[in-house]
Amino acid sequence: MFDKQWIFNIEQHNRYLSECGAQGKTPSFIDEIFFKRGFRGAPGGLDDLSDPYVLPDMDRAVDRILAAAEEGERVAVFGDYDADGVTASAVLYHFFKNFLEMDVLCHIPDRLSEGYGMSCGAVDRLAEENVTLIVTVDNGIVAFEEIAHAAALGIDVVVTDHHKCADRLPECSAVVDPCILTEKTPASDLCGAGVAYALIRAIADVLGLSDEIRRYVPLVTVGTLGDAVALTGDNRILVKYGMEHLTKLGWTGLNMLVDKISGGKEGKITSTFILFYLVPKLNAAGRLGNADRAFRLLISENAEEAASLTEELISENTKRQAAEAEITQQAMQPENLVTGEDDAVVVALGTDWHPGVIGIVASRLTEKYGKPSFVLVKDSEDTAKGSARSVKGFDLHKALSGCAGLLERFGGHEMAAGLGIRLENLRPFIDSLNKYGAEHSQYITEPPNLEIDAVVLPEELTVETVSQISELEPYGTGNPQPLLCVRRLRIHHCTKVGETGKHLKLSFSGEAADGRKLMLDGIAFSQSGYEAIVRRIGCLCSVVCRAELNEWMGKRSVSLLISDLHDADYDIDNGLKCVYNSDYITGRGFALERRLLAVMYKQLLAYGDSFKFSDLYRIRENMRKLGLECTWYEIRNALDIFTELELIKRKDKQNFSIVKRPGKTELGASAVYCRAQVQG
Repeated sequence: MFDKQWIFNIEQHNRYLSECGAQGKTPSFIDEIFFKRGFRGAPGGLDDLSDPYVLPDMDRAVDRILAAAEEGERVAVFGDYDADGVTASAVLYHFFKNFLEMDVLCHIPDRLSEGYGMSCGAVDRLAEENVTLIVTVDNGIVAFEEIAHAAALGIDVVVTDHHKCADRLPECSAVVDPCILTEKTPASDLCGAGVAYALIRAIADVLGLSDEIRRYVPLVTVGTLGDAVALTGDNRILVKYGMEHLTKLGWTGLNMLVDKISGGKEGKITSTFILFYLVPKLNAAGRLGNADRAFRLLISENAEEAASLTEELISENTKRQAAEAEITQQAMQPENLVTGEDDAVVVALGTDWHPGVIGIVASRLTEKYGKPSFVLVKDSEDTAKGSARSVKGFDLHKALSGCAGLLERFGGHEMAAGLGIRLENLRPFIDSLNKYGAEHSQYITEPPNLEIDAVVLPEELTVETVSQISELEPYGTGNPQPLLCVRRLRIHHCTKVGETGKHLKLSFSGEAADGRKLMLDGIAFSQSGYEAIVRRIGCLCSVVCRAELNEWMGKRSVSLLISDLHDADYDIDNGLKCVYNSDYITGRGFALERRLLAVMYKQLLAYGDSFKFSDLYRIRENMRKLGLECTWYEIRNALDIFTELELIKRKDKQNFSIVKRPGKTELGASAVYCRAQVQG
């Protein structure tokens, strides 16, 4: 708690107010949220999806597949081992088999023995099975050698993918990939499963099967959420429909998995449930073993088989969690960290780390260090392969493209990538990433930001308004669950909950304009600051949270999922301009100990004549080692004090210079310090 920077876009807020005034409407925080998201209502229906032929080569892909069906050719769906690849594979395989009555098989590569995407060895095996057409899903856009090898064996290839292409396209029957599009369309952010569905929509239009293929949307929904693509345009429509019909369209295996995870409890399917409970089980099969089990589960129509495969996936996921925790701990050890504090990225290098979980481990490192993270595993004495995860503003694909000559291979997205590298090139590789980071320093942001969608009063949070907010669903990348700043709440009670007491349950009281007393409950997951909150029971505060509905004994109520709170009630006019616009309000924090200020200043002096804001991460860690816990709120207050005393000067948003003054500096000369002492 008290550890994050609140940001409210005042310009967007004013534009909304201006639009309301022009339309003669009364401002509403619900309307403001929809306005900012660019939505003017709930997602449309499946009939509102964009024309599948907006995707490149769609006509060529349809013609080649229908020709294969007519001639009775043997066709292979070539998939991928993650949730997106598995669901996309299930969509095409099931449609080809059941609607086109094709002679079809599915090949999903083994992560450990084959790796990602097409391989010449796999193509050879498909040739031995008399396959004459390969249709890829979620891969193939850079499989130049493999596609040429297939052609030499008399096998045509239709590529359906959504990854970024190189400076050329593979030579094959068709390349259907939204990344090739030069203009933004509602289909631009489709994942592999989304592209697969667009393909069968195009075929269904020819055959008059448009209504029948709606049953595939739940599979597409799982793949879309699992691949973390933007939930805008066509993705938003697909996921909305898929969540509503997830267990209603006869997918025996999917229904079995949902029922097992939920414990048989009926309830509304949410994007959170799919993303955090369902997708990991499907991914687990490909991470630790063969993803074929997840594929077979999705297409299974046998309850006994589906039950057995469900148990396997759940067991695999438990093993995955244990492996992930162990490797994450190892990756953070100094002996496994190749990079230092001054590097723009984090690189961990190990041996005998399971390659199936290193992508998740990279995500954990990014969360901890706030930097793009690479987790590499030695696969020989001279080479390593690995996965990377990034932060907003650092485009992994562009960064890796800039040092492609140092890599054996690479591929991926802006936020996630995979690579292979010779160990002799590791340091030059890091240097290249440092250069990219320096040229794109905007990704180095001040400590955690909370981007607030709307500022509300307690009386505005009713069952009706929170129900209206839910019309924004589905939530996910590009459309997160709205963050609200609730003002003028009084802390009523706080208690620790959970097995280890790491969660905080809070009660708040408020007062409506008409004098009505209001009560709101909330929970802060994995949050510290219990003692600080208890000291402020009875005080007014502002809370940043997500609002949800709880139902108990037939009665619905509003519950707050708390991200942060401040112990001051910010004035709406000044607050929007100051705190929410990331200019820190000075003098409203805790009373600052002299020792904390002295130690922090000595830490700053160690940097010589200047320091960067990003250096404060290390300073905070150093102070923790000395037994001095300090929040970002206190750090920002300390910087204001040092500035007022002319001990430091701010050059720009990221850089400061140190003013070395002889003699002793009196803290009492700082109005900020004195005000903080009184208020703290």
